[in-house]
Amino acid sequence: MRTMTIKRKERLVLVLLLCCLGMIQNVRSSSGSAVTSSAQKTAPKVMEPIPTESRRLALETAGAFENDGFRIRDVDWSGIISKGVPVFLQVTLFAGEDYWFVAASPTSGADLRVTVYDASGKPVKGELWHSAANAQGTRSAAGVAPTQSGKYFVGVEGTKKTDNPIAQPLDFSLVYCYK
Repeated sequence: MRTMTIKRKERLVLVLLLCCLGMIQNVRSSSGSAVTSSAQKTAPKVMEPIPTESRRLALETAGAFENDGFRIRDVDWSGIISKGVPVFLQVTLFAGEDYWFVAASPTSGADLRVTVYDASGKPVKGELWHSAANAQGTRSAAGVAPTQSGKYFVGVEGTKKTDNPIAQPLDFSLVYCYK
């Protein structure tokens, strides 16, 4: 039986043809450039993130730190976490500045823990704040004042089961303030 070899150029033509037919949505060519279908190019783009309840709770909590002269960073991070499986965000912090990292989840009975780690993975000493879990969700914050500028990691972890007997992943948002 004779084997058929397809040259690189022929393969690219085949991929482009399949993209035009809508059979492949997003493919990378051998050169690394993205090849997308025309259907993808005409799809409407969402310009702003869709507000969530967890984001609202986090921003509401961070607003309390504004009263103490902190500024809320314009960016927030959202995601889904499971109990005992932390997610990490790498941030650059500067010595002489104070920071508060606030995480919130609308899930009643949930419990969040926010921890800041230095570049070597050791927890940074600072203040911890926790709201009582209630029907409006849970909120947790960690305040740090790094002594050295550099890369740090913020960990957010679900630590307690929710009221639901089936442990559901938690929707959360994280924002931070600085001064």
